[in-house]
Amino acid sequence: MVDLSNLQRQVIHFTEDVGRAKVLSAREKINRINPDVKVNIHQEFFMAHNAAEIIRDYDFIVDGTDNFPVKFLINDACVLEKKPFSHGGILRFQGQTLTYVPGHACYRCLFQAPPPPNAVPTCSQAGVLGAIAGMLGTIQAAEVLKYLTGVGELLTDKLLTFDARSMDFRKITTRRTAACPVCGEHPTVTELVDYEQAVCELKHS
Repeated sequence: MVDLSNLQRQVIHFTEDVGRAKVLSAREKINRINPDVKVNIHQEFFMAHNAAEIIRDYDFIVDGTDNFPVKFLINDACVLEKKPFSHGGILRFQGQTLTYVPGHACYRCLFQAPPPPNAVPTCSQAGVLGAIAGMLGTIQAAEVLKYLTGVGELLTDKLLTFDARSMDFRKITTRRTAACPVCGEHPTVTELVDYEQAVCELKHS
């Protein structure tokens, strides 16, 4: 549901949407902008039992979630279903993103498993500057368009991080690792699982 605290960064929702389902509010705004856009909504939690089915009909997946367990689930589902996706994470003034395409490094190549619960501050504990979500979302949208049009270079095998306090951007070269538990030579993650939830993250390298 839309919460008042969402409005400073989830700009698709308005004050009058507080209490409404986010998927319904978002679909309404998209259709106001362009009524010819078909918006498929999934008013359910993204979990191991439905993840593969949800992503199967889409060409590219964008991770805009705020917790480690779902980020790892998105990664694993996309790797197993051979779906490209854009990972994004924010916390305080910082953001990070990478693009996965089959054959390249995935999220688990960098971060093998979710951190223990409470190891990373939550949104309510650390806060998020609303503009950071917009900065990261725009970068992720550009990755989608580049992938679909075949123009430019994607953030494959790269982790892009930025700090809005100094406006420093850093691009870290990564690589697919043979020991990766999901896309490596001898994967141990062969089916989807649900991890214990933890809210809002940004993993620093």
